[in-house]
Amino acid sequence: MKLFRDFSKRVLFIILFVVLVGCTSIEEKTDPSLIINALILEVKDGRMLVAEDVTRSEYAEVSKKTIQELDEERISLIYLSFDKSVDVKVGDEVAIWIDGGLDHSYPAKGHAKRVDVKE
Repeated sequence: MKLFRDFSKRVLFIILFVVLVGCTSIEEKTDPSLIINALILEVKDGRMLVAEDVTRSEYAEVSKKTIQELDEERISLIYLSFDKSVDVKVGDEVAIWIDGGLDHSYPAKGHAKRVDVKE
């Protein structure tokens, strides 16, 4: 009987150990910023409208279309507020770090934490 109690205690200890270790979470230290590549379609009063995954060579065609036409073509548009000290202009191809995510409207809205103009 003593052998059975020792065995039971060990099994119980192992089960508790596995449950405790298996239920712990590991926090990842990642930057919550979203990074996108986009083309600037409009710049006005500290806010820009960008088309995600559109290149300079596609600018002439895309810039002539309305937001509704771009939506029908499934082109992702985003209005971003940004620091006015950043020197960007319509037609620039940019990499943008978006701070805090985007809302779910169309065009989406957010804040550009960092904007790098591609050469």
